[in-house]
Amino acid sequence: METLTQRVAENLKDIRKKRGLSLEQTASATGISKSMLSQIERGEVNPTITTVYKLSLGLRVPVTAFTSEKMVPISHISKKFIAPLTESDGKYRLYPLFNYSEGMNFEIFTLEFDVGGEMQGHQQLPGTREYITIYRGELTLIFNDREYILSEGDSASYNAFDDYVYKNTGDCMIEASVIVQYPVI
Repeated sequence: METLTQRVAENLKDIRKKRGLSLEQTASATGISKSMLSQIERGEVNPTITTVYKLSLGLRVPVTAFTSEKMVPISHISKKFIAPLTESDGKYRLYPLFNYSEGMNFEIFTLEFDVGGEMQGHQQLPGTREYITIYRGELTLIFNDREYILSEGDSASYNAFDDYVYKNTGDCMIEASVIVQYPVI
């Protein structure tokens, strides 16, 4: 089974080469050093979620363009075999279930967020919208100075290209589903 690090390495190299970009041009577009890009492409480092978001914005592709596997006629997915994208000292885990692929402008994730966790939302491509449904816990979404509290059974949609913060303000781990809809690119 291919690791997430290997998948990111292969997908980054494929995207860069299909666009005819050098490592230097990719570094300029993403703000990631040429040497770091080279290490990522060789599978020598496991990039953080922040690095993958920089790649996404700079190359104007969804995050999961780097984490997705090649399409097959049917996919059966078990979360226990998915390496999550993590941040906030591991308190925030995002499991990519169905990834972006050419011709499909959405992706689906499972989110787990531990008590007391807080994470700055990563700015997405302009026109991107997120849809979240809370199955367990309480999530506070903060946009500028406005807070929205989502509890078990609540859903919300919001612009993922604006600045926002996720906070677990409840007394248990959050379990949620997140759908990210990208503009037609």
